[in-house]
Amino acid sequence: MKFGSKKKQQEPEKGKPSFFTPKSSDQDGTEVEASSLFTWGKKKEPPAPVTKGRSFPWSKKEEEVPAAPVTKGRSLPWSKKEEEAPVAPVTKGRSLPWGKKEEEAPVAPAAAAAVAKERSFPWSKKQDAATVVAPPPPPEPVAPVTPPRSSKFSFGKKSTNTSPSSKSVATAPPTPSPPRKNSSKRTEYDESMVSEKTRRKCCSCKCVIGSSCLLILLAIGGVLAWRYGPWFQGSLSSTNLQVESCPDCCNGLRSNCKLPVNKVLFPTLHNAHSSKDHKFIGASHETQFEDALVEGYRGLQLSTCTCENVLSNALLERDPALGLENSNMGFCHSACGTGVRDPKAVIENIKTFLDVNRREVLIVEIDMTDDSEDDFRTALRASGLLDHVYIPDSKYVDWPKMGKLVDKNKRLILFGRGGSLRSCDAPDCRDGILYFYDFFAQTEPDGSDATSCDSTLNGDVNVDYFLVNQFQKNQAKMPSPTIANDLNSYNELSARFEDCQGKLEPNLLSVEFWQQGDVLEFVQKDNENRYELMKMGFGKRGLRG
Repeated sequence: MKFGSKKKQQEPEKGKPSFFTPKSSDQDGTEVEASSLFTWGKKKEPPAPVTKGRSFPWSKKEEEVPAAPVTKGRSLPWSKKEEEAPVAPVTKGRSLPWGKKEEEAPVAPAAAAAVAKERSFPWSKKQDAATVVAPPPPPEPVAPVTPPRSSKFSFGKKSTNTSPSSKSVATAPPTPSPPRKNSSKRTEYDESMVSEKTRRKCCSCKCVIGSSCLLILLAIGGVLAWRYGPWFQGSLSSTNLQVESCPDCCNGLRSNCKLPVNKVLFPTLHNAHSSKDHKFIGASHETQFEDALVEGYRGLQLSTCTCENVLSNALLERDPALGLENSNMGFCHSACGTGVRDPKAVIENIKTFLDVNRREVLIVEIDMTDDSEDDFRTALRASGLLDHVYIPDSKYVDWPKMGKLVDKNKRLILFGRGGSLRSCDAPDCRDGILYFYDFFAQTEPDGSDATSCDSTLNGDVNVDYFLVNQFQKNQAKMPSPTIANDLNSYNELSARFEDCQGKLEPNLLSVEFWQQGDVLEFVQKDNENRYELMKMGFGKRGLRG
């Protein structure tokens, strides 16, 4: 019979050698070439596929393992008596496994129709044959990565790079190799992922910034609504400014009527217009100055300013009776947005207090800005308040006793600074507003020194009035009722005035949060002591002794 015939060959008898094995067909119809010249024993099974090079497996004793078909080259297996060892598929180069006596060598896992490029040298184990593990599900597609170069002979390493052999039978596409367990992880740079992360970060930043701006706008709107709503105007109107006093008293004491007005101590409100009652931000007082006048305070420090056009429409009445129909002037400390009082209410309430309390004398110090001075003077003249203003008769002022001011009904003394105010002779000062620095010395105006009586003026200067600033700001540079409660206590005031011994005698004691402490009690005691000292002949030069 000719070689290559498709007719099925007779099986040789068991135990007899067959010298020639013609080409035969496998069960699936695949033709198989002769793989050896000598075979013994049992029925021939298809040999292991060989793509390049030789494979020399050694068979076992007990069982036969079907060999893979041979595609190229010879396969010279030497049979054993009872069993043949399975031969691992060889894709490139030689594979020289050495079998053992009892068990089969493990077969390296691989795809059914895929052949590895590199050599694989599996070594068998003793007991069980290795089972082929099903490949894991394919991973998500990633950017192509150039595989590292490997040695032609990779001894002792498991190759993970598999590719179908051009000469092997192609039955299915190659399956991805399982991930390396012991290899170092490599960071894969994916431009699409980076751009997506960058876009998300930008969107997050935009959302945060937008939310912050929205919250700020809502907060500002809430403050403006709370501060400038329709409920604000006329929320506090002082209708009763009458005080209880004896018929022959001046500012609550009979002894004050016998003292020159510049020898009497006046309890004074710093930033008198600024109060929480009128919704000031960073207010200097809890309640309005009208209530303080009723309680016994007789000095006011006020500041005028010009409001913005937008705010002035909502905040100011612009009373034509005071000549303010086109005015933006108000009483505030820095800007109208932090709080403002309408000039009509301030001026009219001062005038009302003087009208209903015929035995009370007030000192008002006004700090004016350049563009608000003219409007203030206009309102001052229109209000009729100038009828109560004391104007000295001579350049060198001889301050009258308080009782005499009460009798003449000139119970308002005005001092001003800022704006266009300059030094002037007392009789020639416009509207009776005396220049502040012509008559006053003071302690540190920012309240940085609240313990001594050191004046801001240098040298031995004989001034008519001495202003003591008894207030301090907190760490946030804001007025503090807690600090005011300590500074306004009787002990603190006594300690500071003791430092004034032999120095200028205070005439105005400026405080914040007037309800805190013992200011009125201290002032009354100090004025009584001054009268006693005056009777003894002390204090004629304005020195505290």
